[in-house]
Amino acid sequence: MTSLARRLNQGLARLAAMRPRSAGLGVGLLVALLALAAFLPAFTTLPPVDRDEARFAQASKQMAETGDLVDIRFQNGPRYKKPVGIYWLQTAAAVVTGGPQARLIWHYRLPSLIAAVLAAVLTAAIAAGFGGAAAGLAAGIPMAGMFLLGVEAHLATTDAVLLLTVLAAQWVLAPLYRMARAQAFTPPLPLGWGRVAVFWGALALGTLVKGPIGPGVVALTVLALAVGHRRWRWLGALRPGPGLILFAALVLPWFLAITWRSGLGFWQAALGHDLLGKVAEAQESHGAPPGSYLVALWLTFQPAAIALGLTLPAIWAARRRPGITFAMAWAIPGWLIFEAASTKLVHYVLPFYPALALAMALVWAESAARPLVGARRVVFYILAALPVLMLAAVGGYVISLGSWPVLPLLLGFAAIGVGLVFAHAALRAGLPLAALIGLWLTGAGVTGGVLASIAATPALWPAKAIVALLPSDPACKRITLYESGYGEPSLIFLAPGPVVSLSPAQAAAKLATDRCSAAVVPDAKSTVMLGAKRLGTVTGLDLGTGRWVDLAVFGPARK
Repeated sequence: MTSLARRLNQGLARLAAMRPRSAGLGVGLLVALLALAAFLPAFTTLPPVDRDEARFAQASKQMAETGDLVDIRFQNGPRYKKPVGIYWLQTAAAVVTGGPQARLIWHYRLPSLIAAVLAAVLTAAIAAGFGGAAAGLAAGIPMAGMFLLGVEAHLATTDAVLLLTVLAAQWVLAPLYRMARAQAFTPPLPLGWGRVAVFWGALALGTLVKGPIGPGVVALTVLALAVGHRRWRWLGALRPGPGLILFAALVLPWFLAITWRSGLGFWQAALGHDLLGKVAEAQESHGAPPGSYLVALWLTFQPAAIALGLTLPAIWAARRRPGITFAMAWAIPGWLIFEAASTKLVHYVLPFYPALALAMALVWAESAARPLVGARRVVFYILAALPVLMLAAVGGYVISLGSWPVLPLLLGFAAIGVGLVFAHAALRAGLPLAALIGLWLTGAGVTGGVLASIAATPALWPAKAIVALLPSDPACKRITLYESGYGEPSLIFLAPGPVVSLSPAQAAAKLATDRCSAAVVPDAKSTVMLGAKRLGTVTGLDLGTGRWVDLAVFGPARK
């Protein structure tokens, strides 16, 4: 194992020692391939997840079907919690890969997958700018296997794309700060119009995806750097005048159009309820005390959490280095704000994870070269146990639901085990670059094992089972599904036709007169479905409510 680690370390070292341009391309390609390898398992097999993913995908599907690129609709009602950016991206992905009526969820996940891969690449690029290609490898490889980023790559939601917009803006800001600091913040600082356009374009896309969150992360970084150094004039290189004009040109047309269409409806839902409401009080039972994100970090940031734990003393000692100062300005202010907010979900702090990877990467070589003994060994063992416990907990849970996803669990545990043993051997031998591959394999194992096991657990996906039972009639262009007690967005997305909420008695009356219909009702109330043909029973967990459901599926009686 050590000899293999040594050869791998030599290969990565040769890559890092190439000419800067060649090394940058090589690092970016390697990180992208590793990210795809880690994020693709279960990408197409994981069913639509209730409730947010299925709502996003259904609204995008309706946008593709109607061709209305201004209004955002979920069935017959508006969906104004987020701006339109993610719906445009998902609609475009679905139309290109599956057509306007694409019903496979992976079509709508493509923007998230692409954004997650590019996020890992940009993290490596930012780190390489501060510490060379070796630092780029140290930041990008763990990010390419990071658990939370892998989860977001599998979900047709906003967070992976939002992360990419933040990273694109920081990719421009980081070298500007590095150059300004090297010149004692003396203007003028040259910054090409292309990078200026990327910076303000990224802020505009972030605004269209999730409102002020993305630009807010970048603004807090700028503010922290400017206040910390008591220097502001270097920011003029970002050309705020033309930049704001570009920002407005990209953002204002849709915001004006949706205001014309909805009046104050969009602003009340997006700002009043969704954004400010989450700050003021915990929504949808997602409250947690301050410090919760810091605790969750050691699970969601795996496998980079192992490297972060080993490098924390070195990060603090090197806190005045340009790259680590930049990382702290990026992570700390925004993190504290999210810790203080009432509503907490683990993915809310995802935009700060690349900053942690950056800080870790810039001291990784020197820190990993230290002997893995004493407290460092204890830290490694404790943090290395967490991926094993994560997969074991998920395995135990899905088994308790009656599923036995043996292959995903075995492959996941095997990857975690081999990765940890390899990383441990590399660290003991003083081979920091080789240890990164072991960490990546650990992350890929836990991410793939968890998601593939969940995807292979039928009890978690009642909507998929319901749709599989629906009748097929060549005379019917579509099947109307009448539901009572299970109107989850995943069912609406997967159903081959409209989904209408009715009482069981009303559903029975519809089935008696409409041959192109079906119904799903609570099994306890199925006695009212007189004359209807029972197609089967579905038992499982309603992810939207957290309650167990027993449902009966009926079709019209054939005469």
